[in-house]
Amino acid sequence: MKRTLKDWVLVTRPWSFPASMIPIFASTAYMAYRCHGTGVEYSMANAAISLFLLMSLHAAANLIGDYHDHVRKVDLPGSLNGVHAIYDGTFTAKEVLYYAYALLAAGSLLGLVLLLRTNLSAVWLGAAGLALASCYPWLKYHRMGDVAVLLGFAVLPSVGVCFAMTGTYVWEASVISLSFGMLTVAILHANNTRDIANDTRAGISTLCMRMGWTTSRKVYAMEVVIGYALVAVLMAMGTLPLASCIVYLSLPLAVSNTRLMLAADPMAEGQICNLDQRTAQMQLAFGVLLTLSFVIALFL
Repeated sequence: MKRTLKDWVLVTRPWSFPASMIPIFASTAYMAYRCHGTGVEYSMANAAISLFLLMSLHAAANLIGDYHDHVRKVDLPGSLNGVHAIYDGTFTAKEVLYYAYALLAAGSLLGLVLLLRTNLSAVWLGAAGLALASCYPWLKYHRMGDVAVLLGFAVLPSVGVCFAMTGTYVWEASVISLSFGMLTVAILHANNTRDIANDTRAGISTLCMRMGWTTSRKVYAMEVVIGYALVAVLMAMGTLPLASCIVYLSLPLAVSNTRLMLAADPMAEGQICNLDQRTAQMQLAFGVLLTLSFVIALFL
């Protein structure tokens, strides 16, 4: 089958990339705000390299997940998640896997560049990122996907980009990352709640399956509440500037999504078939507003 550049891009699921872009944007803006007026130098070039590194690992993780879901028959033709590149013949399963390996290699090269530009002591961050991207299917199948997402799309990239920019670890960034990180986890949680019946058929074991339909819906609501509540707590502690209150402009999205999840009927999984996409939109709005808050605070 003849493939276009568009096919090669779409198979990586680029609509999911905001989940990996937000920690880089937010942490970069936070470091600019934190370092302003202190005389501490920081590298925006290293932040840009970090962005492409994380997006490479994210795309690779998507492809590795699609390959293993195909092999284990988790995803079948017509699956609600919209992943059909293998089943419709656009790519073979092995091509998807080799493409993932190529992206892992590209991410590794970018990581090496960052290490050479900063400090080799941060090699553990790169190793952890590669491990999470490579092992995500296994982690997901064994109820650890939520933890992997929180680490891989919030804590580690936030700590990593701050180190890349300044050469030092800024642990406050990891705490801040938990706010948008909980919303990123909620994307996965919405997806896995919707897929409880399908994943049970496939014989895998996600955290949502273990919890059951009723508890999973409540946990989704809790993740959203924690993400927004953390902003208020961190502003009160002085870790976030008062300008960060603008993240609450995205609150209507959170309320709408939470209501939809809590009202969903377990016998009608189609009611939340697009909730993962809606949650991704909420996470993007939250992350953009948080990033903007640092820029506003920088000039106040």
